[in-house]
Amino acid sequence: MSLSNYAGLKASVANWLNRTDLSTEIVDFIELAENRISHELRIPAMEKTILLNVSSEGYAVLPSDFLEAKDVFWNYEPLDRITPAQLYRMVDRSGVAPEFYARETYRLKFYPTPTVTASDEMRMIYYFDPGRLTDAAPTNVLLSTAPELFLFGALVQAAVFLGTDLAQKDAWEAEYQTALARLTKHAREAEFAGGTPMVQSGY
Repeated sequence: MSLSNYAGLKASVANWLNRTDLSTEIVDFIELAENRISHELRIPAMEKTILLNVSSEGYAVLPSDFLEAKDVFWNYEPLDRITPAQLYRMVDRSGVAPEFYARETYRLKFYPTPTVTASDEMRMIYYFDPGRLTDAAPTNVLLSTAPELFLFGALVQAAVFLGTDLAQKDAWEAEYQTALARLTKHAREAEFAGGTPMVQSGY
């Protein structure tokens, strides 16, 4: 059965389990696997770029599909991430280029607080949540990129539910980890492909 869409994924999970009586539970297994994948996987296919609207108080609301910030730039100058506690210990300055940002629940706070003009730009590259698979939304970028993660992630959850013998659960978990490591390694290598390695002095 093809793993290219939600129906195919559900059928494949049932086939691997050799069960025909778990249609409701398989939906849960897949959703649990999706939650795990969204926490553990960070690859270019999950990246988006957005221009943030910065308020006069130095805040920008995060997009609804936000998972994690990768890079934030003010007029193409990179900003460093710090904690909210570090940011609020600083004496505020305004009207100059920001140097830092911190996440505060559903928004980012920038320091120093910038005065934004029409020519200024706060750009963020972030990892996004592609949404959950459903019959109405039968595929997404992650299923297209890594169907094996969905299959083996769901099978691990099925093993927990069914009380499958430990050897079988461990085998499926090993397949999941192998697929995750392969994707992460490929993403890391692609990130720096063609670049010139930089070696920092130890002194």
